[in-house]
Amino acid sequence: MTLNRLSGILTALLGLALLFWVIPNHTETTDYGWLRPATLPNIAAIIIVVSGCIHLIFPKGKAEIDWRITTRVLLFLGIGVLGLWLMSRLGFVIGAPVLMLVLMLVTGERRYHWLAIGIIVLPSLTWFCVDFLLKRPLP
Repeated sequence: MTLNRLSGILTALLGLALLFWVIPNHTETTDYGWLRPATLPNIAAIIIVVSGCIHLIFPKGKAEIDWRITTRVLLFLGIGVLGLWLMSRLGFVIGAPVLMLVLMLVTGERRYHWLAIGIIVLPSLTWFCVDFLLKRPLP
């Protein structure tokens, strides 16, 4: 089995996990509105499953693992998990700006105006859209 086919299997399995476990267990159900909260995530999960299956059947190109990039991806994954943990403990208002600051510093951003936009404007805009406009609570 080639690495291409393995990535197709893993992608399809991720889509199935989203479709049958994550979305049903972590999406609010409502009985109003023309678009249910799970509709778009389910469509995206189905597209992921179909794309993974197509990639499994018709692999293209040559897949190689670049361990430098893989390590960087794992670093960002770890930072994201720690950021989610921080937000669950301290709340979105404190956790999100700290997460944004760490991510921006790790990616090499050092310009103060962009750092200010990343740690003040973006979390504030996210809070406004989710909490005020959509009337959904943030942690």
